Amino acid sequence: MILGPIIFVFVKGKNKFIRARKIKIFWAKWMMFFVGIKYEIKMESTIPFNKPYIICPNHKSYLDIVLMYLIIPHDFAFIGKSELLKWPVVRIFFKRGVDIPVYRDSVAKAAKCLAQASDVLKKGRSVVIFPEGGWDETPGMRRFKNGAFQLAIDSSAPILPVTFKNNYSLFTHHTDFSGNAKPGLAKIVMHKPIETKSLTRKELVSLRQETFNTIKNELDCEN
Repeated sequence: MILGPIIFVFVKGKNKFIRARKIKIFWAKWMMFFVGIKYEIKMESTIPFNKPYIICPNHKSYLDIVLMYLIIPHDFAFIGKSELLKWPVVRIFFKRGVDIPVYRDSVAKAAKCLAQASDVLKKGRSVVIFPEGGWDETPGMRRFKNGAFQLAIDSSAPILPVTFKNNYSLFTHHTDFSGNAKPGLAKIVMHKPIETKSLTRKELVSLRQETFNTIKNELDCEN
């Protein structure tokens, strides 16, 4: 809320993406400091962040969103549920075109969301999509939806799988502040990118499954 007026004034115009990223990184660093969360990241390979990716993390905690700004050294747009437009301050980023809202109750609006994401990739920004389409407070991953993989094939952008190994056990929902939330070390694995240049829509399911298995296999390993 303190940053609200700054965001409203500065996140606009041709430099809005640069300014928005700086604000979000500042916000993420201080939030992690105050809640006592440090992070450790393992890279499966050297990743050249000189091109856009479709970044697909598993999703079980609000920490997943905040940590993205600290581990991805490349500007990106979040694709988030349209309900976020009701959140004060956060909605500014969506209204100003920094991030992209997805309307899950409309096929036409969902298609428009993917078109916006495609434009973002053409501008050289990455896109972050939680392919589970949401999360609940139970262990295990949900089935992946097709949107991220359709976008990857149509745009020829590589998929970058990311595994958040233990965010679920550190902090899940905002009500955890009065329950099980605790300081700790968030363990993250950034996997080798999956190239999509030679793929067609017929291979969407196999691409989706490969991404799912990459993350699930990491989650099944010991922390």
